[in-house]
Amino acid sequence: MVTSIYAHGVGPPGELPMSVSTLGLVAAAALLISFAALVSGWQEARFPESGPGRQIVKIDSVIGRIGSVVGRTIGLVLVGLALLSSFAVVDDTMVNIAPRIVFVALWVLVPVGSALLGDLWRWLSPFEILARIGDRGSSEGNEPTWGLQSAATLLAAFLWLELAYHNPAGRTPLAILLIVWTVWSGAGASLRGTAWLRSHDPLAVFVRLVAAMSPVYVANGHVYLRRPVVGLGQVSTQKGLAAVVLVVLGGTSFDGLSRTGWWEGIIAARVGWNATLVNTVGLLFSMALVTALFLACVRWMQRRDENQDVDFEDGFALSLVPVAVGYAIAHYIGMAVYEGQQLVIQFSDPLDQGWNLFGTADEYVNYRVIGPTAMATIQALGIVGGHLAGVMVGHDRALATLRKKDDVSGQVPLVVLLASLTAIALVLLVEA
Repeated sequence: MVTSIYAHGVGPPGELPMSVSTLGLVAAAALLISFAALVSGWQEARFPESGPGRQIVKIDSVIGRIGSVVGRTIGLVLVGLALLSSFAVVDDTMVNIAPRIVFVALWVLVPVGSALLGDLWRWLSPFEILARIGDRGSSEGNEPTWGLQSAATLLAAFLWLELAYHNPAGRTPLAILLIVWTVWSGAGASLRGTAWLRSHDPLAVFVRLVAAMSPVYVANGHVYLRRPVVGLGQVSTQKGLAAVVLVVLGGTSFDGLSRTGWWEGIIAARVGWNATLVNTVGLLFSMALVTALFLACVRWMQRRDENQDVDFEDGFALSLVPVAVGYAIAHYIGMAVYEGQQLVIQFSDPLDQGWNLFGTADEYVNYRVIGPTAMATIQALGIVGGHLAGVMVGHDRALATLRKKDDVSGQVPLVVLLASLTAIALVLLVEA
């Protein structure tokens, strides 16, 4: 029997290699020590001027074209199967592949994989094919600067479906989600082109930000290899960037909260729309709390620096991207390992027709592939590593944009925020 991916469980609780308090103190100390080290030996911004790295392959080469065709084909199959299954296959998560394509492949594996391998959705997205049509109709040299507010709104709606709605894996809500997404991204790409797509497709926007952490990236028609994380210092700020990051971070925080015994006690006796209402309040509270903490810190920094930069908060929101990735690793590693296996099994019979296309239809999920202690260690390292990377990005951003670069105290609020989020995340992880 397959454990439901909608129970939000990521492995057995209470298996961390040390106590909650000790782990929280270690994480906070690591952040503060790393900040002290950065201040002492990192006194000039390095990320914005970092070199392009080493070329790996040319996009227009034979290998590059073959890779592009393979990627678009995989993406088209994933989106097409999810759409078809949400209409044609029985409303049962044991046999319907659509929920696992949406919640495991597209929402977990693609973004987290992009932190290591570059922008996987840019490689997979079938909407990129349609964007070429829009590019032909756009006037060259007059490309508008799009905001990311619509992408943030759509991400918030998706997170509501995943974390608050009482039946997120049902055929009807998934069908509505997929239709809205494909029509929105497909029509916009066809009419407005690539620039519009990468600023309005919610998955493309989030994955693009995550991929900036990766040592692999695409530029000037080539695939390059560079130092990890530096790409976040080279991302062009857009209005709504902070909203995108804070929505995802707030949603993932609520995901951790919803797994605690305390929240389960609140929601236990509630079903249907009653449960949805309570979960919605919790989700909005988590998003609002994370947003309020972040804005309080950056506004304090901005006032102290007497800085009038209109992109101030959007620029510093980039320091939270590694944090969001760390949270994703911590909260979804179990889903990726176990439900990912079930996804591979289902690919042999994606439409529940009794097929065995790849010889995996009769396989079972191996729940011993990774032990609980190893799982908990990966979760803890994901959170701590994400916050350490966040300190690096925030410090480099401060050196690049603050007027009073020598005033170290101006960066303290951001470090305190990251340390606090680390401790909270670890507590929620252990209590899950």
